[in-house]
Amino acid sequence: MNQRHNPLITSREMMVNALSRRRFIRYASLAAGAVATTKLASCAAGSTTSEAGTAAPTASGSGKTLRILSWAGYDEADVIGPFEAATGAKVEFKTYVGGEQMLQFLNQSPAGTFDGIISDGEYVVKLMELGAIAPLNAADFTTLSDYNAVYKEFAGFYQGDQMMAVGTRFGNYGIAFNTKFLKPEEVTSWEVLARPDLQGKVGFFDWYLPNMGNASLALFPDNPNPYDLTDEQLLQVKEWLIKIKPNVALITPNIQDITNAFINESIVAGPVGDWLIQNAIADGHDNFAAVVPQEGSIRWSEGATLCAASQNPDLALEWVKYMSTPEAQARIANAKAYKGLAPNTKAPDHMSADEKTLLGYIPDPNNSGKLLVDSQLERSRARQLPVNQTEQVWQDYYNEFKTS
Repeated sequence: MNQRHNPLITSREMMVNALSRRRFIRYASLAAGAVATTKLASCAAGSTTSEAGTAAPTASGSGKTLRILSWAGYDEADVIGPFEAATGAKVEFKTYVGGEQMLQFLNQSPAGTFDGIISDGEYVVKLMELGAIAPLNAADFTTLSDYNAVYKEFAGFYQGDQMMAVGTRFGNYGIAFNTKFLKPEEVTSWEVLARPDLQGKVGFFDWYLPNMGNASLALFPDNPNPYDLTDEQLLQVKEWLIKIKPNVALITPNIQDITNAFINESIVAGPVGDWLIQNAIADGHDNFAAVVPQEGSIRWSEGATLCAASQNPDLALEWVKYMSTPEAQARIANAKAYKGLAPNTKAPDHMSADEKTLLGYIPDPNNSGKLLVDSQLERSRARQLPVNQTEQVWQDYYNEFKTS
């Protein structure tokens, strides 16, 4: 690939310049992840399905309380406020960091505690296997007609032909970097993280799945599933991560720690992607960028689900529908906690010009008729669970990298 004509880099430079005077975004400080668990008590008791309803929230929730387990951002007033106003319901949130912590919170809660869950695609699979979430009727969601093709029938949100979750937000774990120290044309491959001049200057978001998935792409970019590896390939993934370990100064699940490290220049690059670096673009700070390298990057996908043991199934279904609307997805894409992209292609119609520029809803000058977000989507692969080895094997290898 001709590095000087990388369309993603060219477009991102344009985005950064357009946002040089944005005001600081308040950073969300998130707690550390926790170990996995095997039993789900709070959602799995019983199985409840709901009849078809309208796409817009109704006032049927007056006086009721809906309880949602989710990533940060969905609990922000700008996101959930319109739903509460339309239904008269109160929505309470318990937020988590990482699918393992989500499972732990479920296990520690009495049956029926939660009515809905925002889950990553690969953990929706786990919730389905455990009977923790109820089926959804695709015909109830008229908004799906406006979804990006990737998320209309996203494999991780289906159990066979049965829809079990609705996409709400996605993003990538590409390479974020400080343009004061790295020129955009230098950041086209994952190998940049191994450069000797970056010793002690690289930061990681602490989760084995995206980091090992990106390492898999760095080594085997033609593999359609970065998580489908032989034992020998997996060993090479571990060795690649250990190779770059001398450059790693920070491995943390705390978004604010990584953001601050970029701003104070204690780190200058990392496989943390747009979703984090967009929170670092601030007033006077126009020197941050993020790209999907030529080998591709891992993509995260969040979806809304209905708990099988929900005590308010009809209201919970209205919330799931609300999260599929372009208005709600425009708000969650621009949440203060962290940014993302919207599966609903009408969401940008509800964003300001600055918001669209920040997120990449701008034309890609080197891909006629495409937006930058579409180009990035084509170059990313969905985060999944290991195919040929147990999760524990992958976690053990990742821990070897962390302690090396």
